[in-house]
Amino acid sequence: KNNNNNTIDQISFNNIFMMADSGSRGSITQIRQLSGMRGLMVKPNGSIIETPITANFREGLNVIQYFISTHGARKGLADTALKTANSGYLTRRLVDVAQDLVVTETDCGTEDGIWLTSIIEGDIVNISLSDRV
Repeated sequence: KNNNNNTIDQISFNNIFMMADSGSRGSITQIRQLSGMRGLMVKPNGSIIETPITANFREGLNVIQYFISTHGARKGLADTALKTANSGYLTRRLVDVAQDLVVTETDCGTEDGIWLTSIIEGDIVNISLSDRV
C-alpha cells in the first residue's frame, strides 16, 4: 500500500515481468520456462522429442532433461557459425571485386536515386559535392 492507503499492483514491479512486458528482453514463453515447465523439445532434424521436460530452470533440471534441452542451443550455435562464414566469404569476394573501382562520373544516367549538391551558405561553399561523395 502507498501513502494514500491504496494497493499498488506488485506484479508491475517484478524485474522479470518488466523485461518481458517492455519487450527489451525475453518473452512470456521464456518466463513460463523459468517458473513453469520447459515442455516439449525439438530435435535438430525438426522432429519433436516425445518426453516433455516437466522441470523448470528455477527448480533445476536433471542430467537427462538438461541434455534434451541443449539440442536447440547446439543447433542455433552451429547455424550461426555457418551463416557467419557464408556472409564473411561473400563480403570478402565483394571487396576483392570492387577494390579497384573508381567512380569518375557525376551522373550515372539512372532515373532513380538521390540528388546531391554542395552545401552552400550564402555565397560560400562549405562542403563541395566531391567531398560529400
